[in-house]
Amino acid sequence: MRIKLLFIVAVSLIVLQGSASALLYDDKPYFTAYIAQNNHIDLGKETSLVVVIQNTAKLWRQIYDSADEFRLLTQNPDYLKMLTTAVNVSVKFESEELKIKTPEVFFAALPAFQPVQIPLVVDASGVDAGEYNITMKIRYDVVDDVSFSSKGSITPVPSQEIYSYTYNSTLRIWMPTPFQQIQTYQQSYYLEYFKFEFKEKTQEINLKVVVEKPDVVLNVTDVRSDLIAGGKGRLTLTVKNEGKRDAENLFVVLSVPSGFVPQGIQKVDTESINKALNSIINQNPQLSMLGIQNIEVSLPSQLQTVLSQSSVYVGTLKANQSINITFAVDVNAENGGYYPFQISGVYTADGDVKQTSPASFGVDVRDRPEITVKEVDSTVFAGSKGDVTVKLSSDVELRSVRGKLEVELPLSIIAGQFYAGDGNEFEMKFKVKAGDDAENTVYPGRLTVTYDLNGKEVSEEFDIGISVGEKIRFQIDGKGTIPAGGERVVTVKIKNAGGYEIRDATARITVVDPFSTTDDSSFIGDLKPGEEKEISFRIKADKDATPKNYALNLEVKYRDANGEWVISEPVKLPIQITERQQAIPGFEAIIGIIGIIGAIIWLRR
Repeated sequence: MRIKLLFIVAVSLIVLQGSASALLYDDKPYFTAYIAQNNHIDLGKETSLVVVIQNTAKLWRQIYDSADEFRLLTQNPDYLKMLTTAVNVSVKFESEELKIKTPEVFFAALPAFQPVQIPLVVDASGVDAGEYNITMKIRYDVVDDVSFSSKGSITPVPSQEIYSYTYNSTLRIWMPTPFQQIQTYQQSYYLEYFKFEFKEKTQEINLKVVVEKPDVVLNVTDVRSDLIAGGKGRLTLTVKNEGKRDAENLFVVLSVPSGFVPQGIQKVDTESINKALNSIINQNPQLSMLGIQNIEVSLPSQLQTVLSQSSVYVGTLKANQSINITFAVDVNAENGGYYPFQISGVYTADGDVKQTSPASFGVDVRDRPEITVKEVDSTVFAGSKGDVTVKLSSDVELRSVRGKLEVELPLSIIAGQFYAGDGNEFEMKFKVKAGDDAENTVYPGRLTVTYDLNGKEVSEEFDIGISVGEKIRFQIDGKGTIPAGGERVVTVKIKNAGGYEIRDATARITVVDPFSTTDDSSFIGDLKPGEEKEISFRIKADKDATPKNYALNLEVKYRDANGEWVISEPVKLPIQITERQQAIPGFEAIIGIIGIIGAIIWLRR
């Protein structure tokens, strides 16, 4: 039997509106504050303190206006956390006697139990030693109420059919048979808006500071320096103890700005310091009476780091006593100027290791020397060696000046190092070779000048131009004429078509078939640019040589402007071979007979 149930439910809409009464809860945000570590500041000094502020709100009791308010707040942890959070927080420090250098500080939100550190800079100039109050004024907002709007609804869900199963023997399967329909519904809520309403609160906290005259106060009363930019030098300070007691086992530590590297004249042996401290404590009669002996003490690691960097051991510096201290300082700064430095002291007092406040002073650093390349002379010609002479000047006297020249192809260095010594004016000479493919132009070179600057080796680089002259060329004027089978002295003119005078020149030809020679060279001597001289060679042509124009290679070996031997590029010596000369028949016999007759006549006489 099939049973069908039909439920028809009307949809209803429920609207919930937030309350308007104040939200009650404990504890609301409230602040505590204290000065961390040390609240003692030095008289007449500017000191940085650290103030720790904390919101101490702890939510332990809440009174809700409605169930919806309870549900919204308790089901949202972030909403509940806002009850203990102070927002729009401002902190301002004030004092009637002390100068407060810290401006008003602002925070967007300060949750509970999350301490925050605030740096407090106090200037104790113009006051007497004693206790002073600093008022910490805090303004912030806390949650006073909440407002919200939410809605709920009941929505029908499409009906569902529930089936029973009967067995069909014909099909041999179980078949579903619907017997009931159920109408279901869904209830839902959603939040239209939710907001906090805040209330402003103010609070004042008094902080106590103690202004006292330090036991040891170091001050720099005189500065003498020969520091120079890019070099190094000595810094001599006159340091005075303006404190009220003696500084024992005093080490003076130098702090430098960026670009400077200090090197104390005396490096500090921290192991020796530790031994000295152990000795001081173990020899203290009061400790011995208490049975405290063989105590092992050591400097704190941070003090060991400071001392190992740049410190000078002074020993005992009495109150109102002055002493001169010298530091070596390596200056990596490129420019001179007036730079800020500081010193501080590390000393022992009553068996404790103490550190003085920094004392600032200025140091005048001179500009580095200005070196100028005044002139570059070159006697380098293509295909030969030459001198490159560089003249430099400096605005101050330099020591141990050295030069190094670097070039690129087609130039090469023969002698690239030069020592110029001391002074203000320098002339450096280098030997350079230009390849055969070098052109008549200016090639780049890099000159590195190295010198001693207050004990530090300093180098500067300069780009210079090296002019290369045109390679010496020769021109031949004239030609030789030789009949086939004949021998002649060939005389032509050779001209110096280059740019400088050559000396001790000799011309030489290279003889190939169909020529031969018994004299293949001719001395030229000195030849100025544009000058011509005659040169001669004895040349023979083979009897079967073909009559036509030929050319023999001619080279000139000479000394160039630098006295170096150079062989020129070959030039052509033109030779014309003419037809072989024919003899008259019987001419040789007639000449022979005449010769014999002449000889007989001479003998008879």
